[in-house]
Amino acid sequence: MDNIHQLPNRQQLRGADIHRLSVFKTVVESGGLSQAADFLNVDLSTISRQVKDLEIRVGIELCSRGPKGFALTEQGRIVYDVACLLSEALQTSEERLEGLREDLSGVLRIGVVNHILLSPKLRFPELIKEVKKKAPKLTIECKVIPPNEIMRQVEKRQLHLGILGTAEQPVDLEFTPIFNEKAGLYCAIGHPLYNDNRIIFEREALEGLPYVSRSHSTLTDIRAQSLGLAAETSSNDIDVILSLILSGLYLGFLPIHTVEATNNNHRLRRLPIAGSECKVPFYACTLKRVQQNKRTELFLHILNDAFKGN
Repeated sequence: MDNIHQLPNRQQLRGADIHRLSVFKTVVESGGLSQAADFLNVDLSTISRQVKDLEIRVGIELCSRGPKGFALTEQGRIVYDVACLLSEALQTSEERLEGLREDLSGVLRIGVVNHILLSPKLRFPELIKEVKKKAPKLTIECKVIPPNEIMRQVEKRQLHLGILGTAEQPVDLEFTPIFNEKAGLYCAIGHPLYNDNRIIFEREALEGLPYVSRSHSTLTDIRAQSLGLAAETSSNDIDVILSLILSGLYLGFLPIHTVEATNNNHRLRRLPIAGSECKVPFYACTLKRVQQNKRTELFLHILNDAFKGN
C-alpha cells in the first residue's frame, strides 16, 4: 500500500494515535467513512485523512473503501479490537476518576423509544426533575432511537442506559423491569372490522388479516402471531404505525395511552380480542459486565424509587 511505512519494533501510543483510533472505531461501527462523517458532524475529507494517517502510523492497510463499499482487512479487525479495548479502558479510567468527586457532574446519556417520553406510567419529566435536584451539575443527553439501536449503543458504551420494551435480551446487557404498558389492537374507519359488532374477536375472525408489525421482536408481535394476523409491513416508529392503521388497510397494536392522547381517537376502534390483554414490559437497559458510574447509579436509584411496589 502506498505511503505505508514499516514501524520500529517498539512504539508508544500518543494523543494523536488515540484520537485516530477513536475515529477509526466510529468508522467501523457506522459502516463507512461517509456515515462516520455524518455521525461526527465533520467533513468526509477529515475522516479519510484520519484513517489514512492511522494506516501510515501502524504500517498496514486497515480497510478497503471505494465503489465496492467499506470492508475491514484482517489486520483492520485486530486494530478495531484494540480501539475498542482502548475506548473501554479510557471510559473506565474516567469513571474511576469521576468517582473521587463528591458532586456529580459530566454527561448522562440515555436512549429511549419514540413514544415513551410522555407516558403517564414513566413520568419522564418528573424523573429528570428529581435527577437534576440531586445532581444540579449533571448534563442529561436523551435521544429517541429504535430498541435495537438502544441495545447496540449501550453495548458499545455510547449510551449509559436505555429505556425500552423488547422481547430480545442480549446476554451482555442487564434488563431491570420498570413498568408494564398496556397495548390494544386497533383498526380505523374504512377497515372491514371497524363496524363489525361482534363482542369478542376470536382468531378465526382475524386470521390472515394484514397488520403492522414492529421492526424488532416485541410481545405485541408474539400476540399478533397467536391471533393469526399476517405481518405485511413494519416500523419501529409509533407515529408511522398509527398513520398506517389510519389508512384503513391494516390492524396494529398501539399503546393505549398514545391513542388516548391523540386527536385521532374518534377515527380508531380498539378491538376486543380473545384472551388476556397485551401488556408490554419496559426495562432499564444497562451494560452487565461493568460497574456503573455514579451518574447511571443515581438514575437507576431514582427509577427504582419511582416504581417501587408497582
